[in-house]
Amino acid sequence: MKIAVDAMGGDYAPEAIVEGSLQAKPQDPIELVLVGNEQRISGILRQHEHSSNIEVVHALDAVAMDEPGPVAIRRKREASVSVAMRFLAENQVDAVVSAGNTSAIVAAAKHYVGLISGLRRPALAVPLPTPSGRVLLLDAGANSEANAIHLAHSAALAQGYLEVTENIFKPRIGLLNIGQEAAKGKKQVRRAFALLSRSVLNFTGNIEPQELFEDRTDAVICDGFVGNVLLKMFEGLSETLLRFLEGQTTGLLSADRSTLSRILQHFQSMFHYRNVGGAPLLGIRRTVVIAHGRSEAGAVANAIHLAARLLKANIYERVAQVLERDRLLAELKHQYTLLMLDQFRNRWSFSHRQ
Repeated sequence: MKIAVDAMGGDYAPEAIVEGSLQAKPQDPIELVLVGNEQRISGILRQHEHSSNIEVVHALDAVAMDEPGPVAIRRKREASVSVAMRFLAENQVDAVVSAGNTSAIVAAAKHYVGLISGLRRPALAVPLPTPSGRVLLLDAGANSEANAIHLAHSAALAQGYLEVTENIFKPRIGLLNIGQEAAKGKKQVRRAFALLSRSVLNFTGNIEPQELFEDRTDAVICDGFVGNVLLKMFEGLSETLLRFLEGQTTGLLSADRSTLSRILQHFQSMFHYRNVGGAPLLGIRRTVVIAHGRSEAGAVANAIHLAARLLKANIYERVAQVLERDRLLAELKHQYTLLMLDQFRNRWSFSHRQ
């Protein structure tokens, strides 16, 4: 398998990206292609032994972390992320890993590689730890806004992904909201509730944030803005909790401190970006993994390992097959059309009575 790595994406690029690629190389039977400024990348590689088997592809430009992604992709056709996605679209590589500007990665993946037929938007999938296992969060940041059909498509992706990766058939899917009642939340969320209620998906209703850890659902759906805020809050809380507890263990016996440390490290290992590496961008036709912008070498290596595991198991192809087999996207489109027609009739009937 051959994986292209966007060497210019991320807060610590290209040094951390190159270092992470070197760490990942011995652990997986993969070929790596570093895409970016050839002079800078080669200069870093020369400082290491056994780096000659990593291919370097020059890219004239890079997308900065603070640039509007879709605009940058149109203006910078030779940016490293665009070159990497073109390689993926042309089957020159099997996957792309990037820690760069998320909106630029999503825009380049959609433009060059394309979406599963019938899908409108991709979604980032991140597992969050719970006392009984994990709950899958979609969307964790691919699209900051979403309407009802986008949220429903994320639910379909969650069902396909959990069936393929966890062998969970008809997973329980909840909609993140400020209350359990169908009338709560923004208009888009209320419409998504109505749409998911009509669908063949195993929709369990609205889920409030504090209920994420109560084993009420296998996946929770929200727009990318809410999902990304939730994920970063979770990361920050876990880091703060670790520091707080470490400061409170001075009076404990050595064995107790060791046990507590193992528990905390296991908790973090289940979701923290340093350990997980990245998140799959579901809905794209080929394997794309987005790593955290703050990724250092270890996180980059783990993101590459994640891409390798996804490739070995043919996850992206199998998710697309589940969606096609169950005609989930076609069914959601049909129900969305009926829902909008019903709402139009209700508004017309109300105004006519007035």
